[in-house]
Amino acid sequence: MNECQLHTFLTIAKYKSYSKAAAVLNVTQPTVTSRIKALEEILQCQLFKRIGHDIFLTEEGNLFIDYANNILIYINQAKEITNMLKDPVIKVGFSPGYSHSFIVELLKTIKSIGNIDIQVIEGFDSVSLNEKAMAGEVDLIFTRHALSNNPEIISEYLFDNNLVSVLPKEHPLCDKESLYVEDLNEETIISYRRNSSLWQLIDKQLMGAQNITRMDVDNNEMLLNAVANDIGIGIIPKLGIDKRYETEVEIREIYEVYNIPNQVYVQYRNNPRIESLAKKIIYSVINHKYTEIY
Repeated sequence: MNECQLHTFLTIAKYKSYSKAAAVLNVTQPTVTSRIKALEEILQCQLFKRIGHDIFLTEEGNLFIDYANNILIYINQAKEITNMLKDPVIKVGFSPGYSHSFIVELLKTIKSIGNIDIQVIEGFDSVSLNEKAMAGEVDLIFTRHALSNNPEIISEYLFDNNLVSVLPKEHPLCDKESLYVEDLNEETIISYRRNSSLWQLIDKQLMGAQNITRMDVDNNEMLLNAVANDIGIGIIPKLGIDKRYETEVEIREIYEVYNIPNQVYVQYRNNPRIESLAKKIIYSVINHKYTEIY
């Protein structure tokens, strides 16, 4: 039993004609007849009967329709096994906080390279991503800490990704060109993954603000949306600010927070295949950084 026989059977059942089935399948009518005879021999039953010039399914043929359709589905699914089990050519990891537009630029670059399978992973924080790189679970990562003394990993500093505050468009603090922690008194501060190592540093600086309310959200998009809806003030790396929100939020530096070190390092496995792909991806990231509206 093979795909050709099953497709032929279903085509005849649909058009109730051997000649029409032959035309649809672009084969000769004897070929159609031969396939059905072979299928009937395998199943040991008659699938069609002829009454005058008309073709009808037998009782066995009616029962076999669902089986034929399901068998073809399973065959198609089986063909995908190789693709399902094949590892991506490259696994790229980001620490949290990169914007939608930033990731889109990366994906556009990868698509332009062509013929490359990729898996994009968001790590919990830079520490966890570095551990994945050391364990060989990712090929290329963007983090805030360089991996040193590891001959299997190439580390390159790209640029600083300073932390800024994101304010609702009409917030009173928008009248100031820059802010200090004390300006945040009585404000609601929105964070993203406050239990990460980066936010531990931010929290130390925010101790100077009085009576602030905390709100921790699940992702970067939710933080920006909350700020745009005047729920509070967000603190986020510059590259986390999506272009889609440029008309809804204002960006200000908070002196004590802006100076928290937050470099971007790219680190990738030391082999020619990964290095070639890494260089193209790095170029896309740098280009996005220096063409950002913000």
